[in-house]
Amino acid sequence: MLDAKILRDTLKEIFGIEDRYLVPISTNWFLPTVDPEDKVHTWIGYRILSKKPYVRAAQYGSDMTKPVKVSFRLTFVGPQAEELADQVLLWEDRTDVIKAFEKSQSQINYTDRTSFTYPVRNGGYNDDMAWIVDMSAQTSYIVDTKQVPWFSKV
Repeated sequence: MLDAKILRDTLKEIFGIEDRYLVPISTNWFLPTVDPEDKVHTWIGYRILSKKPYVRAAQYGSDMTKPVKVSFRLTFVGPQAEELADQVLLWEDRTDVIKAFEKSQSQINYTDRTSFTYPVRNGGYNDDMAWIVDMSAQTSYIVDTKQVPWFSKV
């Protein structure tokens, strides 16, 4: 199952990046201030955009599983932003990427990838151009067939 935590772990493995350079995108996401001593200068943001089931659940052995399409966004800011975005467009040809997604029983969709730029404003300070890649992956959720309520009956 692909969720935000697993996506983060997968991206860390693929990019070989430290935690401080991989940040979840939220409504108040800002451009990190570049430290002159920093050798990387490129930041990666990530966010799950949607999860969409597309067929009914099926039973495999004792488990009921439901295929789900997980759409997500990667944002690159810094001097290597365009290069990293271009690399993502070629992920289906990289065995390390395929293996990283397989760890969460996921597979990237080959034809569902778009790269574009967007200006990022940071109050006039440290503004930049971000490279954004929207893409998706197929995964499956194990269906809880016990049908118990999520709230307690007190």
